[in-house]
Amino acid sequence: MPQPLCRSLKDLFDLSRVGIEGNLDLYRGYVVEDVKLDTIAREELCRSVATFGVSLIATAFVITAGYLPIPAFLIFPLPLTIAAVVAYVLVWYRRKEGLIDPNPIRILHHVLQSGEQQEERAKRRRTLADKVTDGVLAVAIFLIYLYASRAYSINQILWLPVLLIIGMFLARIVFTDGGEHRITLTRSVVFYLLAAGIVLLRRLALGYPVIPTLQGVILVGTITFPILYIWERRRGQEVVD
Repeated sequence: MPQPLCRSLKDLFDLSRVGIEGNLDLYRGYVVEDVKLDTIAREELCRSVATFGVSLIATAFVITAGYLPIPAFLIFPLPLTIAAVVAYVLVWYRRKEGLIDPNPIRILHHVLQSGEQQEERAKRRRTLADKVTDGVLAVAIFLIYLYASRAYSINQILWLPVLLIIGMFLARIVFTDGGEHRITLTRSVVFYLLAAGIVLLRRLALGYPVIPTLQGVILVGTITFPILYIWERRRGQEVVD
């Protein structure tokens, strides 16, 4: 046989062997996956026998004692339905969450942990929604005040209660997380900058001089924040001690 032909047949044989081994590996993967899924179903099927037994005893007790108006012919179908529903739910949940351990305590613990995580995420969403609502209200109050001041020339003594209300909303946004008050130097700086920005915007929108107010803001911040920094460091040392 010529050498090129032998080489071609050898290459063809190698390719065929690789293909067969690849198909076998793929088949093994499907078999392993099917076995794992069948294991979960088989475990829950065995558990459903115990569930059926307990449900049968409970149903028979309820029917014979007359606690609930359950017809006697449901003494077998009702426990069977309960066992089937419980088995289906457990198989579905274990496959969805990838739970291989059939221990019911572990499954219940996983369910409770998932519920706590969902509750924590819902709490964060509520906190974010509260902050957004407070921000929208603060902006709306500020814009209404500016419009009333420019259009109707309202008495500027009303600026003090307006500033207090806006400051309350800003304090809730900056210092409150999940119903807990957290006052730190960083949050205080953010609150001060937001409040100072609102004061400067008000003076700019109403045509008042801005430079004196800006100088006052810088002076107050320069005096206040070092004091807050020292106070926070001392408080941190007291907590550590």
